[in-house]
This record gives sequence, structure tokens and C-alpha cells, in this order.
Amino acid sequence: MMGRLRSLSVSLLLIALAALAAGCNGGDTPGPSPTATLEETATPTPTATPAPDIRDEDLSQHPALEQVLAAGGEVDPSRFAYADLTEDGVDEAVVPVSSGGEGGDVAVFVFGYGAEGLELLLQVLPQEARSIRATVEDGQLVTTEGIYGPVDPLCCPSQVLTTTYRWDGSALVVELEERR
Repeated sequence: MMGRLRSLSVSLLLIALAALAAGCNGGDTPGPSPTATLEETATPTPTATPAPDIRDEDLSQHPALEQVLAAGGEVDPSRFAYADLTEDGVDEAVVPVSSGGEGGDVAVFVFGYGAEGLELLLQVLPQEARSIRATVEDGQLVTTEGIYGPVDPLCCPSQVLTTTYRWDGSALVVELEERR
């Protein structure tokens, strides 16, 4: 009798499981096989992360710029210029550093993004003059500074040095230097 009772229990359990399985797929047709196909296990293609916008950076916190600011320089974000100087489709920031007074700009920094994140691409200090001015012309950085002769008054340098920088694939380099 014990054998029949066990057989009956197993049969009832199997019937209950079959009914449960039929109820899970609507009872119309048998459900799909639980085996995975190659398409179901394929890894999704990663999407490219857009480059950060340099306009969102607080560039005054960059160590190289902090040193000039600590010596008395000032930056005004409304004077920053943004242009794609590296020909990668992403703008770099041209940051003039003012003397904070009548002396004009005392340095120019160019920041961009590289493999390690935010990078200083170029720092330009006046060669012979007391101030420097930076512009972007035709996708290139152009700096202009007065060159003072021994008797030139502070207002009026006798020459102007214009330097044009271009991207060589890894750095901003001097392309042309003209004294007028």
C-alpha cells in the first residue's frame, strides 16, 4: 500500500507541475525551449561617450594657472576664447591672464582634453614685452606682443612680434613669427 501511495503522490505532483507550466504560457502551445541562442547572449555594442565641454571646467584650478594667479594674475572667464585648435572636432580654451591693472595680459594658456583628461596644451609668456594679446584666426592661435627698444615709452613699443601657432598632431608649435 505504501508503494501505491508514493506512486500516486508522484503522479499528482507531475500533473500539478504540468498544469502550472501550461498556465504560465497561456495553455495554448508549449512554451519556447529554455535554451539560449547566440543572439540572446551577444554583448551589446558600447556607445561612445561624448567629450566633456571645456566650458564647464573651472580652469583657474589647474596647477599651472594657479601659479600665475598666485603671483597676482587674474582671469575673467568672459574673455576666454573657444576654438578647435587641435582639429579634433572639440573646442579648446584660450585663457588670457591679466595683470589686474593697466599692464594688460601677462600670459596666455591653452587647455584641451587629452588621453588623461584636461591638459595644459600651451603656456605663452611675453618674450621681451610686458604684455601679450591672443586671438584665434582661421583655427590657429595668434599672439601679439610689443617689443620695446631702449628709449621706447611704456605706451609705444617700436616693434610688434606676432606669433602664429599650429597643431602638429601632438602639440601647438610655432608656425610663423614676424616682427614689424
